Amino acid sequence: MSVYGIARRTAQRRKVMGSAFLKVAVIALLVVGIAGSSVATLHMEAAPEPTDIEDCWAEEAIVALIDEGIITGYPDGTFKPEDSVTRAEFSKMVARAFAVRAAGEPAFSDIEDNWAKTYIAALTEAGIVSGFPDGTFRPSKDISRAEMTQILVRAINLGDKMDGLTQPEPSFIDVSQDHWAFRSIEIANTLGVLPVHFGVVFEPELPATRAETAYMIKSLIDLRIYEGKLARVDNQQGTLTVTTPGGVEQQITMALDTAVYRNNVEAGLDRLLRGDEVYIVSDSLGEPRFIKARGLVTKDDVTTKVSILSKGTLAPEDVEALARSDWNSVREGLEPRLIQNLVGRGLTEEEAATILKQNWAELGELAKKRVAGALSDELGVSQDLIIALLDSDWEQAKAYGQIEVAQYVLMKLLNL
Repeated sequence: MSVYGIARRTAQRRKVMGSAFLKVAVIALLVVGIAGSSVATLHMEAAPEPTDIEDCWAEEAIVALIDEGIITGYPDGTFKPEDSVTRAEFSKMVARAFAVRAAGEPAFSDIEDNWAKTYIAALTEAGIVSGFPDGTFRPSKDISRAEMTQILVRAINLGDKMDGLTQPEPSFIDVSQDHWAFRSIEIANTLGVLPVHFGVVFEPELPATRAETAYMIKSLIDLRIYEGKLARVDNQQGTLTVTTPGGVEQQITMALDTAVYRNNVEAGLDRLLRGDEVYIVSDSLGEPRFIKARGLVTKDDVTTKVSILSKGTLAPEDVEALARSDWNSVREGLEPRLIQNLVGRGLTEEEAATILKQNWAELGELAKKRVAGALSDELGVSQDLIIALLDSDWEQAKAYGQIEVAQYVLMKLLNL
């Protein structure tokens, strides 16, 4: 090969190498530029931690929600955790936290020019918030603890899932069962999302603080939900295994305060049966807070429900004793009141005492009806159900219990 050919090829190789080097250099510059731009962007978008939340009991929740863009601080760099929250501010937080979007316009007369109009519209369309009877929303009004709790329970859509939740005694001394937000407050308490400093006093009308709001929102976002069929129950280890619709097995370890319901009746782990449909709500650590199981109606379901309906007058074992015609086991506690009840129905005390001392199987139909009527009035349970139980007719009793099928047969007594 000639010197000219070698030189020419060398020049071509240098040109190719130079071009390749140029490409690499350009790519490197672009990568560095993009990375630098991303870093700069991240640096610009990352909100600084507020200056006034150090050592705040809700600091972790506040920082997490700020990082996620759900809540914001003030221009002066503060968060003001103990300040109250307006209905407009709360609407924005909830809409962002649970990704609620609006398609239309809200119909409230006082939010047309309000900065949170879009968020309020979104929550209104979703049925999460509502206005006042006069057609206003009152966006500048502070939101109360009760309002906050009810709205958040609606936002996570667990109210219908926890419809079996029963509470013999209110958890808070200032929130009775006739309070309009009682159910939502009890659900939130069962889920373990209420601030611990509430203690046994809820103060439902007290304005919710920004710290309390952040804590509850973060706690609800972190809930884990499992659905499926119960595959195994280990009573000794306190675990249950659920097979999800996708075929994945999930093992759940029970906690001491886990609320467990089977067929809408409070139950222990030993009452759950393989094949039950289960719905489990766990906290961020995977600890179950609420377990709802549904399956074949059992004798335990009926006796426990009757016990609940009797407001504690009859224990489940008392109901079983009555079903075995073992009246003597429960007579002592009930007899005085039943005698008074029968006397009120027109019997003499002697007649009432005579009826109650006889064996159920030996009573005539009239006496049975009188005793069943007295029990019905005393316990709030239907006469037909009482007679079925006292006759040991469990199949009939279970039939009475199928309220979802029979549409409140027996005056809505056994809502199983």
